[in-house]
Amino acid sequence: MKSNNTAITIRRATSDDVADLVRLQRMMFEAVGFNGPADFNALEEAAAAYFTHAIAEGAYQGWLAVTESGWPVAAGGLVVQQHPPSPDNLSGQVAYIANVVTDPEYRGQSIARRLVQTMLRWASDRGITQVALHAPDDRHALYEMLGFKASNEMRLNLA
Repeated sequence: MKSNNTAITIRRATSDDVADLVRLQRMMFEAVGFNGPADFNALEEAAAAYFTHAIAEGAYQGWLAVTESGWPVAAGGLVVQQHPPSPDNLSGQVAYIANVVTDPEYRGQSIARRLVQTMLRWASDRGITQVALHAPDDRHALYEMLGFKASNEMRLNLA
């Protein structure tokens, strides 16, 4: 059953939320076309180990959108990366947004936008002036609405 947006609360993810973060991350990868149970089994194991360690260490800052009953229906997180200082970013800190996903039954309620706005406030409150992310083509409108601009990043996969 679809809930209305006012019943959804955004809260910080904790180590107790690792299973839900893994479940929602899998949902995200399935939505963009990755499939294959063997790959997902390995991914879930690796993701659980990562979230367990990174949340405890403070390396991953995560948020969940939960229903009134406490069921997580969306997630997002960020990692603060330390880069060398540059003229437009003297601290060198870049907040990288990752794993933004909403359960298909709850899409169209601006939950992802609320999650991203929460993450942007968190970064801004800490003096972080640059935020980066990678988004599928069908999600560009959401991020452009929030002020994100396309960049000139290039990527090489060595594996």
